[in-house]
Amino acid sequence: MQDKRDDYEPIIAPRRSREAPRDDAPPLWRVVLALLVGLVAVAALAWWWMGRSSHDDSSSAQSEGAAAEVDQEILPETHVEEEVVPPARDADTRVEAPQQSAPPPPAAEPEVGAAEEAPAPESIPEVVPDEESEPPASPPVSVRFVSPDPQVRFELRSPSDSSPLLTTNAGNVVSIPPGTYRVVASGAGLEELEREVTFDGERPLEYAVELCAQRKYERESLAGQVVEERACSSTPECESMFMILSEYADELVRDRAFRTEQCSRWRSGAAPEGSWTLNVGCDGAVPATTCRIEIAEGACTHAGPQRNARGGACPRAEIE
Repeated sequence: MQDKRDDYEPIIAPRRSREAPRDDAPPLWRVVLALLVGLVAVAALAWWWMGRSSHDDSSSAQSEGAAAEVDQEILPETHVEEEVVPPARDADTRVEAPQQSAPPPPAAEPEVGAAEEAPAPESIPEVVPDEESEPPASPPVSVRFVSPDPQVRFELRSPSDSSPLLTTNAGNVVSIPPGTYRVVASGAGLEELEREVTFDGERPLEYAVELCAQRKYERESLAGQVVEERACSSTPECESMFMILSEYADELVRDRAFRTEQCSRWRSGAAPEGSWTLNVGCDGAVPATTCRIEIAEGACTHAGPQRNARGGACPRAEIE
């Protein structure tokens, strides 16, 4: 029986040769270790790339913030409270902390100080002059209106407005803001007087006015008065003369100097009134024909001298 067992040994030997190749394969822990190292390398590379992109974004944000701060410093209307830079400095240090532990360079602090001090001179003329430029309100002026005619009434108007701001009678005292007014004085049987007066000062004022009595006017009609005459000796000459005088009459009726001259012939100082018309006509037999220009419609008025109710010179307006 022993001999038979020995005969089976060659059969077992080939089985050992089959297990030998399994010893040559790498162990499982080495494969796992290699995979872990690869994953760590990929993670490190991704972390490095993400840190670089975030640093670029923070640098661009920092440059944009600096540009915005420069724009705010250039604008003249920015206030000192809006230009405070300490928050911007904290943001800069937080961004640079992961890459370098050193504090921000000292050169940035003078720029921040300059940015804070630059708008200070500009803010002073914006606020202070506005408060100082407002002049104090002037006290009202006390004015007493005087006239020898008790029926005189005074109206105060602004230089640019025709409606009265204040109406008072002679002898009254009123308080008005200082300034320039148009004073209109009128009364029954008296001629109206309008003057521009300035009331100012701290002491009481007195405005005295004496009006003229209404003047008497005389009116005279000049209808039928001959302006010019010319003679003609033949029919063609008379027709030509008539045409010449007609054109000349149209020019004269539009000339005020002509009308004033005709009124002065009636009375010195008279003035033309209303509308005027002229007629041109020829009469008589040839060769003794006369062509003339006559006033068909026209009148003149003459005003008497200006006198006050007591016969003195007028008008008078004085402020004391």
